[in-house]
Amino acid sequence: MKIGRFITLNCFSLFFATTSLYSPFPAQSQTNLPTRLISNDVGKQILLPDWQRISFSQMPTIQKSGSIKINGFSRQWNAGDTPDKYLTLGDIDEALKPQLFSLSNIANMINSPNTSTLDKFPLLGKQNLQRLAEIVPNLGETTTAKIPAIALLIKSKYPQTNANTSLSNLLSQNPELGKLKLNQINLSSYTISDIPNLDAVQLSKLVGWQNTLIKDIPGLNAVPLASFPLPLTESGNTFARIDFIWGTAEKRRQRTVSGSDVAGFSVPCSGQKCPHIELDNLENSGRNIRGKFEGSSWISGKHQQVEGGWGCLKSVNGGKEPTGRLPYGSAFKVVVMEPNEKNDTVDTALFFRFKNACGATPYFIGPVPFFNYKVNSPIFLGN
Repeated sequence: MKIGRFITLNCFSLFFATTSLYSPFPAQSQTNLPTRLISNDVGKQILLPDWQRISFSQMPTIQKSGSIKINGFSRQWNAGDTPDKYLTLGDIDEALKPQLFSLSNIANMINSPNTSTLDKFPLLGKQNLQRLAEIVPNLGETTTAKIPAIALLIKSKYPQTNANTSLSNLLSQNPELGKLKLNQINLSSYTISDIPNLDAVQLSKLVGWQNTLIKDIPGLNAVPLASFPLPLTESGNTFARIDFIWGTAEKRRQRTVSGSDVAGFSVPCSGQKCPHIELDNLENSGRNIRGKFEGSSWISGKHQQVEGGWGCLKSVNGGKEPTGRLPYGSAFKVVVMEPNEKNDTVDTALFFRFKNACGATPYFIGPVPFFNYKVNSPIFLGN
């Protein structure tokens, strides 16, 4: 059996180009995602996702439906959904920092003015007038009659109110007004621009931002993942070549590069079924150069579950997730799925997790199709 090794590429030795879907390049990897091609010092071509051209709404759809309910926390996802329809800002707050965006930032990122009506921004509807006066620049000093949605809200509840004074004055005269929420009226006739400077407010200042779906922030699901406040990119620069693809007849693999951020990324497979890909160095130079991880395996997450999650959500899915790696940071996990010995191919998938203030589930929300590989394909490992 040939023994595998890894090679770490110098970041400055790579050059980048873009390539079309299902590229015929010698990299022998395929995906439905936009990709970019890199080449190392010895001319090996490697295909990677082009995160500058991938947004949450453009990612492949999830293949299985599911739901969870634990300690007052409940979520649901449906087969055929893109990630923007089941991930909240809180799920990706550490990985991508979406809460640092304002609507103006988002509009600039997607090069499109935000003309959404206020009903398409349900997070705004949950804010009360006192909060809006505090966080929207100069809103409190603005004459209430010049803010049509707010004027209508106040008139609908307190018809005798004089709207020809500043919002701050009204709120100080009648504190009950400050408790009114925008979603108490029909917001479909008003746009973002109808509340002056609303687009300048950082999302993190809006109460409840953590529980808001990505799709419910106007324009956010169209922002490239590499353009978030904390851009999604490769974590590390280690690549390997798939030397062999092994099926379910394989047993007990001790030296692995797969696992979880809880159990570590060298979790042995001690079961009776340990399908995996065996990895070698990119140059396929034989045994003359021996690497630290020589002969290690990336185990199939379809057949091996490992410990995952933390805090109050750790027990979801029995505290288990498919074994794999985090080569692109903590937004999602990359998992080897079903190695096929007959045609020497293997498919990979992404798995997501849910988070709240007290914990995170294991990475088990998936699979979302990612890359397909053949023997001798380069594969990105991350750190």
